[in-house]
Amino acid sequence: MDYPKERSTSLYDYTDKSIPQAGYAAIAYGLVALGSALLEWLQFMLYHRPGRGGWIDQGWLSQQYLQHTSLVAAIALVFGIVMAAISGVLAFFVFRRSKVAIVLMLIFVIIPQLYTWFIVHSIAGSIVSIVVTAFLIRGAVRIFERPEEEETVRPKGLAN
Repeated sequence: MDYPKERSTSLYDYTDKSIPQAGYAAIAYGLVALGSALLEWLQFMLYHRPGRGGWIDQGWLSQQYLQHTSLVAAIALVFGIVMAAISGVLAFFVFRRSKVAIVLMLIFVIIPQLYTWFIVHSIAGSIVSIVVTAFLIRGAVRIFERPEEEETVRPKGLAN
């Protein structure tokens, strides 16, 4: 005979936190993308202010002026906002245990980092991407391992 599992009265919460942590990692990834876009906008604002006085080497300042153009700053800002929005939407569905959302979020984190490593030849963002990917993989394992957590706690046909 199958008896329903009773809820624990322990002070410590024994439930698995892998899926919520994956959602938080997706939110953190979006916030980091938004923060880096805002830093690009800040660099544009710093290097494009009027006035040439000061102790900064003018040759170096001219290079920075050419690297941080208004177009580059606008693209970075829009890209960061879009990444944060997509990450937030996917995080919402990760919290709801969506298999599609967790896979899309993994692709959304891994592909740009692989591009940065192999095409741009940079290690920028490696630590953030590795940590977020680890949390997402851990959450994905839980999502694909047990599809319905409520059914294990409360079998169908039993009321509250």
